[in-house]
Amino acid sequence: MRYSIQPATSTDVAFLATAMDPDATDWGAGDEADQTSRLLNTCAASTQVWAIHDRKGVPQALWGVSPNADDPEVGCMWLLACEALEDSPADLRALSALVLDEMFSQYTRLENYVDAEKTRAIDLLRCVGFTVEPAMIHFSSDTAFHRVWMESEGGRVAAAQPQLLN
Repeated sequence: MRYSIQPATSTDVAFLATAMDPDATDWGAGDEADQTSRLLNTCAASTQVWAIHDRKGVPQALWGVSPNADDPEVGCMWLLACEALEDSPADLRALSALVLDEMFSQYTRLENYVDAEKTRAIDLLRCVGFTVEPAMIHFSSDTAFHRVWMESEGGRVAAAQPQLLN
């Protein structure tokens, strides 16, 4: 494997915040300071955050999870990944399985809502085994979101069959 996982540091988060293309749709395509602030707030609210590093020690992705305010058994997972990791879907699935097992030590289900326009993020989540439901318009906005989820089955990951990235 060309990557390793370890708990994320503030340096990992800062590196990925500055490395992401500020105009990329999946990153938010907006004000860089606002994007960085959202990432920092997300990390601060998370109970677990891991960084995936390449062989040179450069962060390539962050995986995190925060508690769902309505149900403490559900974790709201999130992923921020550089494009380079997409070139190794088998590595992404293997690394994600390790991270997801850790998340399932705390939560019985992982889920989140992903903007339907963030096709790269949806493809990444589908690749690692998340069920992706059809997009629906969110009641508080005119934006369509996919509900993505995965459940633990007796401490093991139980999800849809992972699909390869195109």
